[in-house]
Amino acid sequence: MIKIMLATNYLLVVNLAASLALFLHCVFALNRMNHRSNHLVRAWYVISALGAFGVIAGPLYGYISPQPAEVISNVGVAGLLAGGWIYRNRRATDIGEPR
Repeated sequence: MIKIMLATNYLLVVNLAASLALFLHCVFALNRMNHRSNHLVRAWYVISALGAFGVIAGPLYGYISPQPAEVISNVGVAGLLAGGWIYRNRRATDIGEPR
């Protein structure tokens, strides 16, 4: 199973999708920040956005076989950020509890 996944481009597609989600989240988060935002958090978002952009631009430079650990890392970080976003915005989808 692992050899089949490594031989195909599934890892590349998953890595690009996770990196795109991470990049968009970082850009939108940086867009909401102002001069009073925490500088360490801002630096983390900038570094994460640049790393995600590097992964997205990788196929342009011939990087078409990502390592499984890199894919797991990107999917994990994108999942954590998506989970936080869903938790923060749960009121928009909450149907409410019966009273």
